[in-house]
Amino acid sequence: PKDADSRYQLGLACNEAGDLDSARKELQQATQLNPRHAAAWYNLGLAQNSLGQPDAAIESLLRGESAEPRDARIPYARATILARLGQTKTAILAARRALEINPAFVEARQLLQQLGE
Repeated sequence: PKDADSRYQLGLACNEAGDLDSARKELQQATQLNPRHAAAWYNLGLAQNSLGQPDAAIESLLRGESAEPRDARIPYARATILARLGQTKTAILAARRALEINPAFVEARQLLQQLGE
């Protein structure tokens, strides 16, 4: 496929099939074709994290957040990765950002409590 949405859908299908490496490759293609494709950046970050690439995942999630600053799932995903890496202060900031976007985001509130907030 030569368009970002088709690559994105293919990446999601690969992810559903358990082929994370192919999912990562397709989602990277989607973001190259459309650097403002927030959902592709988000899912790329999740795939990268699952493949043991947390730094790349955080970078992808930041790009997704920049493309779609109103999607609370993106800073929340970043917060969970940062928390696992022991970067508590940055994780708290990301979780707070998720709650600013969506004050009813229960998981973000729970993460903040787990992090001592």
